[in-house]
Amino acid sequence: MLDEHKFSKWRKSNKVFIGFLLRFVAAFLLLTLLYELYLYYTNKVGSLDLITYFISRGSFETAKALGVVDCQWSCFYDGCYVGREGKMVNIIEGCNGLRLAIVYSAYVIGIGGINFESLLQMIVGFIIVQFFNIFRIGLLIALRDNGGDYYFFFLKYFFTVSIYLSVVVLWLLKPKIDRRINNLLNKQ
Repeated sequence: MLDEHKFSKWRKSNKVFIGFLLRFVAAFLLLTLLYELYLYYTNKVGSLDLITYFISRGSFETAKALGVVDCQWSCFYDGCYVGREGKMVNIIEGCNGLRLAIVYSAYVIGIGGINFESLLQMIVGFIIVQFFNIFRIGLLIALRDNGGDYYFFFLKYFFTVSIYLSVVVLWLLKPKIDRRINNLLNKQ
């Protein structure tokens, strides 16, 4: 049987964590719902989602900068293909990094609530995740172009770990970013 006094004491001692958890889950569910509505809309109108389009374009430019000489880029309703003929990489909706940006944003809201600082951090985090994702896919295209076992190693292990690691690093930097933003806002 649950002791009301123990539960009340537990709730008071874990108030900060419970608040974080409630804000995190609510933000995650809301942002995921908005993203799913966005995907539903793009599916309904029969077009590729804009974020995947920009990620594939940036990956194409990155692959060219990394030495893929005759790199090609073409987009269709189901995704974009980037690389050399016969060695194309298919960039689909799941490759656009938005789901990771949603998790990061939910964390920021969970920690700091909804305010100007959190909004600014979500925007900066979104941009950092997307730049990292573009470089990751561009490097993947370059490795695919050069062939060999490195491509499969990087595809299976390194890329998965590194993209998630970028979000963890952003989480760890959040307190420092909070202080910098507060210092900048207080100086004005």
